[in-house]
Amino acid sequence: MAEIPTFQLHSELDTNNNNRIDPAEREQYLNRFLTTWRDNIQLRAGEIDLLVEPTAPSLTFEPGQGGLETLRIEINAIAALPEQNGPWQVDYRDNNYAERIGWQEIVVEPASGIRLLDSSAPTTDISDALRHYPDDLLQSPPTADHAAFRFELGAAPVSIPASSPSSVPSPAASPSNDPFAALITIPALGPGALLLALLAAFGWGAAHALTPGHGKTIVAAYLIGSRGTVQQAVFLGLATTLTHTTGVFLLGLLTLFASRYIVPEQLYPWLGVLSGLLVVSIGLSLFRHRLAGGLFGQNTPHQHHHHADHGHHHPHDHQHDHHHHHYHDHAHDHDHGHSHVPNTTITWRNLLALGISGGLIPCPSALVVMLSAIALQRVGFGLLLVIAFSLGLAGVLTIIGVVWVQAASLFEQFSQNNHRLKAFIGHGRWFQVLPAASALFITLVGLGVTIQALTQTSLFNG
Repeated sequence: MAEIPTFQLHSELDTNNNNRIDPAEREQYLNRFLTTWRDNIQLRAGEIDLLVEPTAPSLTFEPGQGGLETLRIEINAIAALPEQNGPWQVDYRDNNYAERIGWQEIVVEPASGIRLLDSSAPTTDISDALRHYPDDLLQSPPTADHAAFRFELGAAPVSIPASSPSSVPSPAASPSNDPFAALITIPALGPGALLLALLAAFGWGAAHALTPGHGKTIVAAYLIGSRGTVQQAVFLGLATTLTHTTGVFLLGLLTLFASRYIVPEQLYPWLGVLSGLLVVSIGLSLFRHRLAGGLFGQNTPHQHHHHADHGHHHPHDHQHDHHHHHYHDHAHDHDHGHSHVPNTTITWRNLLALGISGGLIPCPSALVVMLSAIALQRVGFGLLLVIAFSLGLAGVLTIIGVVWVQAASLFEQFSQNNHRLKAFIGHGRWFQVLPAASALFITLVGLGVTIQALTQTSLFNG
């Protein structure tokens, strides 16, 4: 078990409430676990159900992130096969922790004197028996709970090709080497050490924001399509910071005080669903507003009709070198310097919803830091680290938003001064359809996030 479920399980194991797990408490829990484990293991040889007998079980605690521990249970088990001359066809299914999200790997490795003829599972272990995990699979870990294989007695084991590319070993990283989570264990906290720790947390938050997810594409599409400003991009970053910090703190409290009712890995997918639905609502709101104003700007008040008389209803000889005595001011050049992007109103409500969506799913490392801070009685320091981490994460989103806002503005200005580019994009027609296109894009991305999160919930995995 990883750090968070081990943290939750600690109170269940510590039956005498002395804040440590005694050998008798380990054995008591292990015996209960073995009963449940055996009931959830199905092993069949052909049409015959096999009885699985666990042998030499062990329960150990190993160092994890942020000074927390991980729990490891190892079980050797045997089962008697029916007597027959031909090959054995075996089906194995593990229904333990079916409701939990995590790394589930099954490996079929032939022992000495066994010839493996066929297997649906790989023969190569890629996680060192759940000790080290490949970096490239952490975002989408294997979820194997079933294997079918066929074997016979032979002189020596025969390896078969791996059933999937995921069985190929790749460089692995220990889950206990998270530099951000390690900050909470710094022993001395003078002013200099505190400042360095906060700067490091800020840097790790910024680096984390550059990994896939966190709504960077959505932020860019929203600010460009809605003609956002630098101030609005900054507000978006602050909303993300506040949401992420609050989410980590609240989820930490739920993990601490409601561990029997709420499991973080079950809650994460539903937070993803909520985040995706927020994005969908923002996209639909923008698209509806754009349709109300005319998809190509034909109903917007920014429309110009370049007739020769410019629609003036006051007498003058229309010479361009005299002074007009009327209360408006524009040049009579037909290349007006106005924007061709329709004036799509950007609302603070949508900005806040987008910020909440970006920070709604707490980073697991930040949650580990918060739980470590509680366990080590360093809540103030842990909260500062989480705030610095959230600021780094939101800072990257803010910078991305500002860059895209400025880039869109510069591109629009450049296109107005470049006749060839203006002709290529249809004299502003491309800019006029941009808000509707970005709104539709945001909606589709939100739907994708929602569907992906739903597939990880108990509705599909229960």
